[in-house]
Amino acid sequence: MPSTSEPAFQRQTWTPDELRAALVANEDEPPGRARSVRAEALLAAADKLGDPETQICALHTVIEAYERGGESFRSPVLFSRLLRLWDRHGKTLRDASRLEYETHWVFKWMTADLLSVPEVPLATVHGFVGEMERRYRLAGYGMRAVHAQRFRIAQHLGDVAEAETHFGRWLAAERDQMSDCRACEHLAQGTWRAERGDDLAALRLWRPTVDNEMSCLDEPASTLAASLKPLLRLGRYDEARANHLRGYRLLQGHVELRSAFGRHIEFCVLSGNDERALEILTENRRLFDPPYEPSDYLEFLSCAALLLRTLVAAEQHVPVAGPEGRDWPVAELLGRVQSEIDDLTHRFDTRNGNNAVSSRIAATINQTPLVAELPLVVAPRPAASPRQESAPTPALPIQREPVPEPPSEPSDPDADIDFDDLLAEARRLFDVAHPAAIRMWERVAAVASRRGIALDLEAQAQLAEERAADALDCEDMERAVRLLGEAVERYEEGGMQGRAVAVRARGLLAEALREKTYEPIPEHALIELYATARVLLSRGRAAPEDVLTVRRAQAFEARRATEVGSYPDPYSDRESAFDAFAESVEALLADAIEFDVPARAAAAHTMRAEIAQRRGRPEESVPELLAAIALYDRAERPWANLHPNMLLAQAYLAADRDADAERAGLAALDIAGRWPEQRFPAGYTRQVLANATGGLGRYDDSAEHALEAVAWADRHGVPDLAASARHSLAFAYEQLGRDADAAAILESALPEIVEHLDDPTVVNARWALARCLGRLEDYRGAAEQYLLAASIAEHFPQQGGHAMLAASAGHALRAAGLAEEARRAFDRAVILLRALPDPINLAKTLRALAWVTFGESEETAHDSEREDVLDQVLLLFAEAAQVLESAERSGAHERDAQVIAYEMAETDDQLARLHLNADLSDKAMPYAERAASGFRALLPHSAMDYDFSEQMVAWLLDRYGSRDAAVERLREAIAACTEAGVEAVRCVAFLEQLSD
Repeated sequence: MPSTSEPAFQRQTWTPDELRAALVANEDEPPGRARSVRAEALLAAADKLGDPETQICALHTVIEAYERGGESFRSPVLFSRLLRLWDRHGKTLRDASRLEYETHWVFKWMTADLLSVPEVPLATVHGFVGEMERRYRLAGYGMRAVHAQRFRIAQHLGDVAEAETHFGRWLAAERDQMSDCRACEHLAQGTWRAERGDDLAALRLWRPTVDNEMSCLDEPASTLAASLKPLLRLGRYDEARANHLRGYRLLQGHVELRSAFGRHIEFCVLSGNDERALEILTENRRLFDPPYEPSDYLEFLSCAALLLRTLVAAEQHVPVAGPEGRDWPVAELLGRVQSEIDDLTHRFDTRNGNNAVSSRIAATINQTPLVAELPLVVAPRPAASPRQESAPTPALPIQREPVPEPPSEPSDPDADIDFDDLLAEARRLFDVAHPAAIRMWERVAAVASRRGIALDLEAQAQLAEERAADALDCEDMERAVRLLGEAVERYEEGGMQGRAVAVRARGLLAEALREKTYEPIPEHALIELYATARVLLSRGRAAPEDVLTVRRAQAFEARRATEVGSYPDPYSDRESAFDAFAESVEALLADAIEFDVPARAAAAHTMRAEIAQRRGRPEESVPELLAAIALYDRAERPWANLHPNMLLAQAYLAADRDADAERAGLAALDIAGRWPEQRFPAGYTRQVLANATGGLGRYDDSAEHALEAVAWADRHGVPDLAASARHSLAFAYEQLGRDADAAAILESALPEIVEHLDDPTVVNARWALARCLGRLEDYRGAAEQYLLAASIAEHFPQQGGHAMLAASAGHALRAAGLAEEARRAFDRAVILLRALPDPINLAKTLRALAWVTFGESEETAHDSEREDVLDQVLLLFAEAAQVLESAERSGAHERDAQVIAYEMAETDDQLARLHLNADLSDKAMPYAERAASGFRALLPHSAMDYDFSEQMVAWLLDRYGSRDAAVERLREAIAACTEAGVEAVRCVAFLEQLSD
């Protein structure tokens, strides 16, 4: 006897039945070298056994393992042996019909396998297809699969005319048992259409597969990958993004689909997502490892080379995941990959007698991006250097227009402009803090330089101020401090003391912001500057704006103390810091009112709103922001309303005023578009808009805004916003029924969501992912996410969410076939729900626990044990009924009265079905009748349930009562449904059956 620790496939003795059972079991194993090794060992055992039928079955198992594990190049030799065995013993086999079908089916695989190995002569490939045709005719199969193989040979050889001939014959031939599945046929046909330049025809062919109307082991993963470049070429970016998200997720674990992985890498490069392409390569470095089918490997290598070539051209020197399980310098890996490509293409071209393969591969490698940047929202990108952006960059096709040569001698674009007029306009923009002031001042400086005009001291100071403001926007504090110092010097030199004091206050702030650790500005410094500004004002040497500039600097310094985060707080606590901030804002507002400067008063109202929002009272900020907007309008500074509208959108969203939040957010976007020079953190407003439009049920709009928020946050290195926006995007996709897209986003974003967002948001994200995975029939994955979310929610003060997560985990585990784990999850949920005022969900969960418990009776060996299990189940159902009846009597759940009535009928209906399943049909009638009565009272909303329950009552009457009573019952049910305006489909069908 073999050792108990010895693997089953290494047993020394087998019976034919044992070996066939082992072969079947191995076919359920995941593809890869381990499965192939087991199949090879089982084939050796079959050879030793000497039973032809078992040998043929074993050969099929090894060939299948090779095909699924990316080793199809090994199959032809085994297939030749299979044919010899079949010719010798085929007619004598017990399972001859099935094995004949499988043997002829594998012919198609072998043609592709032979063609994919460059050492196999073309004459051998053609001869094999000829043998395939001969055998198909003898077996009575059609020629559709033969024409398809001849088309593929011509396509591989680049013989367009021959390929079109066989393509037409393929389409004209009728489908039969040997035809590939429709999904695989459509993939190949669509690929040819796309190669010939008809992307629309290709996408029409692929649509049923993409929509899950057709599928197989490789589909829709392969078709989704093939669709990516055609969709990009047609500008259908949303579809391309969705197919990438969904398709890449489906590829996981399918190393044999190397070319499909390559297409996703290619797509990322062509859509401006090199970092995402690198991530795919890193996550799947084993694609470089043997064994591999040469043709498929070459397709993958060409896409990897496209990425590497792009990185080298961009002078990116990041380490790249490659073969041998290590990271490579990008240039070195490109050399290695290119060497492999050159070797393989040379071998194919030599065999084929032309350069069709090398030309096709070179075309892939030499592609340039089709889109400047298409946000994919899958993985966070490295933060770019801080820079000003007015709005997110949309996905736009790259323009390839020739760039005109600059003129040999630069002309003066302002030759006809009067310099004094230009300077006057620059000063006007300076006085109203116009966003375009910096451009105008740079224009003034350029014109002055070209014409040899010396700027006066005031103009020099104003130019330095504007440049300092630009440096502050770009967070270049060193430059800002230097420029503000220059402005102070010019103002003082020109005798403009008031403005010098004002700019000195701004300089103190810039110096403080330049430091890496928080240090407050000495309190007396700003106080003294304010006193000086007041004195100068009284003497006519300063303007009110100078005084207000110092006041605003005091307010900014007070606000800075509330934002120090981990730095030492100069105040005793956070609230005292806010109190000081509020006092400084009140002082600013008082001075603005005194001098009647509406723009400064607007700034003070905006700061008041900030304080309210940061203190958690967003509703108090609304009137302040409305006042600020009105004051900026009065001051004729509409561009300044950007920030108030951003804050107003946030306040309205927090108050669940979604429509108002959307209006304010769109107003902010409009202002940013009209005056793009302003610094605009567009991602935050887009996120508000995503949530607002989602709250209004407009999920397409919500997804668009969330997508823009993600792109902005990734570009600017704001990981918490990126995580939040990805969460919003996934939620929108889920509501739109795009579960695969939502799941792909959440799976990728969860590490960032866990790191940067709070526990309730993490729970919501895992909950959403679990729902999506459940609908995608990944029940184990769904259960894992439910349980992970529950482990967080168990620490929340309110345990309703914890209970529902436990119950949902139970349903997912039950669907995954993990009955014991499901029972434990339902147990946990029931314990939690018993302590909550939630009778409806408690009843539902008690019933679920009852059913999973009832399933245990199928595994018990003795009738007494089955009776004990049934008693437990009935007690759980009794508790569910009692919970619902108590809720109905209490009157505490009046709003849920209809739902409770429905659940009571549902409990009776399930009790009836329980008795039927337990072979106790004679005891099911009372429950079935009560269920029917309960569902009838809820018509028309319960039409389907009522139809089912009345059919069950009629079936029981027919079995245990009389057929006439059953017929009468059905007629009454049909009449009740007709009166309620619904159909009784099952009752009508059963009545027809009984009448026959």
